[in-house]
Amino acid sequence: MKFIRTLFFYLLLLITFFLGTAWAILFSLFSSPSNRIKNFQKVAKQWGNLLVWISGIPLSVRGIENLPKNESVIYASNHQGAADILILLAVLPENFTFIIKKELFDIPLFGWYLRAAGYISIDRGSRRGAVEMINNSIKRLKEGGSILVFPEGTRSPDGKLQEFKRGSLLLAYKAGVRVVPIAIDGSYYILPKKSRLINPVPVKVSIGEPFSLDKFEGDYNKANDELYKIIEKMLG
Repeated sequence: MKFIRTLFFYLLLLITFFLGTAWAILFSLFSSPSNRIKNFQKVAKQWGNLLVWISGIPLSVRGIENLPKNESVIYASNHQGAADILILLAVLPENFTFIIKKELFDIPLFGWYLRAAGYISIDRGSRRGAVEMINNSIKRLKEGGSILVFPEGTRSPDGKLQEFKRGSLLLAYKAGVRVVPIAIDGSYYILPKKSRLINPVPVKVSIGEPFSLDKFEGDYNKANDELYKIIEKMLG
């Protein structure tokens, strides 16, 4: 059953990606850049919901009332597994984007999709690239969009909460927006190490209350510690 579900999932992932991209391309020919990005984000949310449903993952969400309305924020989530992207697309309001490593933008078609959808690239080996990422992200926030960051920097190797990178909340400071903490619990076991089969285990997403960084007065360590404690508590 797992094999059949996994095979169907990957086939549907490919089919819906190409169909959704083709539809979004057609729509983008007759829309402004801002409307094009909104359209891609709507399609991405529907795509996330569909694939989570097809995967059979029992998904529960707590704290949905904590999601601000009509406000740009930084969503800060732990990162247990590859399924986190789909889960967050399904759960969060559609008007948000990811920061993605530059190399993925070089992949034919997929890279075009990332650009058209408004995802923001970062060159981790370049100071200039990091500055460009910050400027593009602040611009997006000021235009009314929100941005998702993974403070751990990468996926957890064992599902446990890892140390947060020092500059994780720099965007929130620079743009003066609030931070919404998110805890994903269980997604690590959907695709365990050395396995390609989808394991539809229960996943719980907890959304904490938004908080401002003003009280930390630019102290990144204190801000990161506070965020870490909040997410750690929600995982407990």
